[in-house]
Amino acid sequence: HPDDFTLRRDTGRGVDWPLGYDELEPYYDEVEQFIGVSGPAEYPWGGPRSAPYRHPPLPLNGAARLMERACAEVGVRTSPAANAALSRPQEQEGYGTRPACSNRGFCQAGCSNGAKASMDVTYIPLALKHGAEIRPNCFVTEIERDGQGRVTGVVYTQNGQPKRQRCRHLFLCAGAVETPRLLLLNEIGLDSGQVGRNLMAHPGLQVFGTFADEVRPNKGIPGALISQDTHRPKDADFAGGYLLQSIGIMPVTFAGQVARGRKLWGPKLREYLRSYNHVAGINILGDCLPHADNFLELAEEKDARGLPKPRLHFTAQPNEQRMNQHAERTMRGIWEAAGATDIWSFQRYAHVIGTARMGLSGDDAVTDRDGRVFGVPNLYISDNSTFPSALSVNPALTIMALSLRTADRFLESLK
Repeated sequence: HPDDFTLRRDTGRGVDWPLGYDELEPYYDEVEQFIGVSGPAEYPWGGPRSAPYRHPPLPLNGAARLMERACAEVGVRTSPAANAALSRPQEQEGYGTRPACSNRGFCQAGCSNGAKASMDVTYIPLALKHGAEIRPNCFVTEIERDGQGRVTGVVYTQNGQPKRQRCRHLFLCAGAVETPRLLLLNEIGLDSGQVGRNLMAHPGLQVFGTFADEVRPNKGIPGALISQDTHRPKDADFAGGYLLQSIGIMPVTFAGQVARGRKLWGPKLREYLRSYNHVAGINILGDCLPHADNFLELAEEKDARGLPKPRLHFTAQPNEQRMNQHAERTMRGIWEAAGATDIWSFQRYAHVIGTARMGLSGDDAVTDRDGRVFGVPNLYISDNSTFPSALSVNPALTIMALSLRTADRFLESLK
C-alpha cells in the first residue's frame, strides 16, 4: 500500500521512507513479471495495478478454504494471495522451463521442481548468462579503503583460504544482521550512530484450531488466502496494521511450535499431534515500529573465524503488543465462526529488518534514498537493512524492487 511508506506522516509514529510507493511501483512490476507471480485479476485493497499478474492464482488449500468461508460469515473480505510460485509453466531466461507448482506444500523447505521463484532459478541464472562469476563458500571479513575513505577492495576467506578482491564500487547485500556487523567491524558509516539501530521484526502471531473435517495443512501453497481488511483497522489502539493469511505448515515445524507454544511433551504431545491432519491456522504479518531498545551490536564472544559475533536485542514494544492482542481476537473470531475447537495462539516474529536505514540526511540515516552510504561514495547497501519501517508485508518483493532501483541509480551515476 502507498501509505506503508508514510506511517509517520499519517499516524505520528514510526519513520517515513525517503521515497514513495510511486517510485518503486515500476520495479515491483518488473520483478513480478520476471520471477513469475501468480495472483488474482482483481484485488479488493489498494489502487489499480499498472499490469496484471503474469499467472492466475494458485488453488486454495484446506486451511484457505476454511478461512474463506469463515471470513465471509464475519464480514471480512478475502482474496487468493499473490505468490511467487507458478500456477503454469514459464520460460525463464538463463534457466529454461520452470514447471507449474505441484502443490506439495514444502515451499519453506525448498522447491523440488523450480516452480517457486528462488534465486537459483531466476536471477542467478540470468546473471551467469550475462557474465557474472559466482564464488561460493566465501565470507568477507574486511573492507579496505584509501586515504579519502573510498572503498578499494575486500578481504575474504573462501574454503578457509584468505583472499583479496580489489574493486571500484562495492555493493553490500548481506541482510539486516551481517550487513551492520560488517560495517561495525570495519567502522564504516558510523557517523549517524544508526548502524545496528532500529532493529525490527514483523509481528507474526499464529492462531490454530482443530476441525472435524480433514484439512491436511501440509498440502498446497502455504499462504493461499489473504485479507488486508486489517491494514488500518478503524478500532485500532496502535499505529499501522497487519494482514491476515492462511497457514500451511509442515509436521515437524508444527510439532516444534506445539511443544514451545503449548508446553506439551512426551505422550501429551504425541496425542495432540495425532490430530495434525485436522488442524488449520491463520497468521498475521504486521507493522513494527523502530525503538531505541531494539538494536544489534558486536558481542565479546567470537565466532570460528575469531570475529565478534552479532548480538541482537529485540523486545516487542507496546504498539506491537496491542497489535497482537487485536489480531488474536480477530483470528479467534474467524476460527470460532468456522466451527473450530481447541483454539490456541503461538507468539512469533518474522523477518529481521532495519539496522542500516535509508534517509534524506546522514544525521539520522546510514544510506541515502539510492542505497549509497553517506560519507562513502562508492559503497552501496542493497538489502532489508535499509528499510526505515517494517512494512506490513513480506519484505522479499521490496528488497528486489529496491535493488533494481539502486542498480539503475548507480548506472545513471556512471554516465
